[in-house]
Amino acid sequence: MSLWLALLLGAWGAALGLAGAFTSRADLSQSGARGVHAATLFTALSAVGLGWALAVGDLTYRYVASWASYMTPLPYRLGALWAGPSGALLLWALALGVGATLAPASLPRASALRAWTAALLAVLLVAVIALACLDTSPFMRLPFPPEDGRILPLEWMRPIVLVQMPVGYIAMALVAVPAVLTVMGAIGTAEWRTVARRWALACWALLGAAMLLDWRRRYGDGAWAGDWRWAPVQAGTAWAWAGASLLVLASGRRWRADASAIAGFVAFTLGLVGVTMRRAGGWDGVHAFGASAAGQALAWGALAAVVVVSVAGLAASRAARGLAAQASRITHGALLVGSAALVAAGLASSSDIALREGARADVRDRFGTPWSLSLDGVSRVGREAVIADLVAVRAAVKGRGRAFVTPEVRSIYLGDSQEPSDQMLVSGIAAGLAQDLRVDVRQSGTADAVLTVQFVPAVTWIWIAGIVAVLAAFVSAFTRVGAAHSPDDAPAPDATGAAEEGA
Repeated sequence: MSLWLALLLGAWGAALGLAGAFTSRADLSQSGARGVHAATLFTALSAVGLGWALAVGDLTYRYVASWASYMTPLPYRLGALWAGPSGALLLWALALGVGATLAPASLPRASALRAWTAALLAVLLVAVIALACLDTSPFMRLPFPPEDGRILPLEWMRPIVLVQMPVGYIAMALVAVPAVLTVMGAIGTAEWRTVARRWALACWALLGAAMLLDWRRRYGDGAWAGDWRWAPVQAGTAWAWAGASLLVLASGRRWRADASAIAGFVAFTLGLVGVTMRRAGGWDGVHAFGASAAGQALAWGALAAVVVVSVAGLAASRAARGLAAQASRITHGALLVGSAALVAAGLASSSDIALREGARADVRDRFGTPWSLSLDGVSRVGREAVIADLVAVRAAVKGRGRAFVTPEVRSIYLGDSQEPSDQMLVSGIAAGLAQDLRVDVRQSGTADAVLTVQFVPAVTWIWIAGIVAVLAAFVSAFTRVGAAHSPDDAPAPDATGAAEEGA
């Protein structure tokens, strides 16, 4: 019921918002804004209700029976809220509602830009809620509830997924806010760049965090040993991040109005592609595309674009002063370090070894250093239907112990079946500043295993540079300081121009 109320109130708010924007009547716009606030509240109540149904295992709901079972631990039952397409749609609507509530509040009262921004975001919110109500409602009931629901896929039962998936959804949904601000600001006459840039930087930073989580999740996934760097493309965050980057550029420089409007439309489209891809469970063809000539060309082109923009940003802000300018320089510098680390991570050395318990095998890393790996043993742990085979491996260099890793083979057994219904390989990783030791299980017995050993350079620097870039971008988004002007700036030294130069 609350979701239908959200749709009704959202439609009311969108209609009044559009009427207020067309007629320049502030009272209609304010009434429409209150409708959007109420729609956001009822959307949040719907999300809480679905989360409660998942927590208690109410199998009368089709969604709960499809994405959770009594054997699924409680945190992952709650995480199933965004596991299915209809639940993800609900989260998308909630993020849009929050954006539609906060974004207009950051604009001057009674301004045309505020009225149009609120109205268009309300229309987007209504469209998403309508999809959740009419197409794939998560509140559909089953006439005959099953005794138990479906167990969540193994790849979802990892702590990092509980953070990675919602952060990605929220970040991609919020790209619509600076996109609308950019389009409506560019075709209007009001000052818009400062507010749009703040939202664009905040979305850019949030999407950067989502990309880091995508990489980290797949880096520990044995099935992604060779192409984990394509994870943000598969998950959709890379597309939305490219759109947010375009918005940062369009709102931070004195682009022509038509170019800024086009940038806003393109960014919104890229964000929509990202959300759609994640709702669909990712792009399965990314592995083949990443290995193709077109995929390689796209990867190198994207890295080259990041490097060019980062160098240009460093050069443009060299004369600027203040916290925002310093944060901008740190962001661009971190992007250069992260780009170099991504290239270096593609130069991993790999070898396959077969070990019996107590035996040793020698391998060499990318720097030519000999490593000795020994198998301590294979253990089976778990409970109920989820079983993990742990392979304990010790690594030594010149007789001195350097690492202890435990790659896993996780399996789900349903009913009395002797064969697993689902399996997942989890890598054993020992991180280092220069390189990571990564071990994946290919086959395992009771006292032997076939392993793939990789030495992956500079991965730690991807995490360091990414975290620094994200934090610095957040500082830029929420800091307003003056800065020196360049000859290309507008003649009047207003605060907006200063903020743009500083960022």
